[in-house]
Amino acid sequence: MRFKTDFYSLADAKAKFSEVVEISENVDVVITKNGKPAAVIINYEKYNKILDFIDKVWDLYLLDLGDPSVFKDIKLEDIFDNYEKKE
Repeated sequence: MRFKTDFYSLADAKAKFSEVVEISENVDVVITKNGKPAAVIINYEKYNKILDFIDKVWDLYLLDLGDPSVFKDIKLEDIFDNYEKKE
């Protein structure tokens, strides 16, 4: 399944922010900075569905490891925070 995506430069997105937010209800919007993807604006409902999916996958991952209590203190947010710090 392929989703439609629109691209806006950072300058265009800033100038047309209301339009970009409106468009993001139906289309994913990639904001580029210096010609490279820098951010994505997506519909809030889609965002929540993605987070729900990640939570379900995370739960399945922990169950597959055997004893998920070993990982009870690990939060998904911590993983993403650590990922950002490594870059």
